[in-house]
Amino acid sequence: MKAGVQAIIRKIGEDALMHSRDRYEQIKSTVDAEIDGENSVYSEESRKQLDTLRMHNEYEYERRLEYQRSRLNRELLVYQHELIDELFDMAVIKLRESSGHEFMKMLKAGVKGLKGSYLLYLGDFSAGKIDDQGLKEVMEANPGLKIEFGAETITRKSGFVLRDDRVEYNHLFEDLIEDMKSEKTATLMKEIFGNSGDWMFS
Repeated sequence: MKAGVQAIIRKIGEDALMHSRDRYEQIKSTVDAEIDGENSVYSEESRKQLDTLRMHNEYEYERRLEYQRSRLNRELLVYQHELIDELFDMAVIKLRESSGHEFMKMLKAGVKGLKGSYLLYLGDFSAGKIDDQGLKEVMEANPGLKIEFGAETITRKSGFVLRDDRVEYNHLFEDLIEDMKSEKTATLMKEIFGNSGDWMFS
């Protein structure tokens, strides 16, 4: 089920990720130019400084470079967060608009390997995408599995939840997307900030 959602997101994200790379190069080029400018000024000034002040100047220079790198990282993080939000919002819309046939495929993937009796609760946006005949088809493909429709739908959600008296299997698309967004955000922060950001995830 999650693999199917990931495939949809990958398809939606191809153009967005290409745009992200272009945006990264644009920001990096701007910051590199600023760093080169800092370097030129520093080189000129450093020749005029006494040896006793050189250590201090080098420290100040490195500090300013670190500030520029930090600013680049922050700008990239903000941009990538915006891109991730947009990408996953598009994925939710795509999943909500899935056809009855596509919904059936996702339901079959979600129940694969299950045994026993379950109630199926549909999200509001997925109501009507499967009927009694479709549910019968799902059960016939999974011997030992019995599913009945729950009495109500889940407000402002798409996808489905399967429940028995012990466990709940949550396949609500918005919740799956949110989990994947959190994973992607954590990975992104590590890519940008490296091990220095490990404390955020401990």
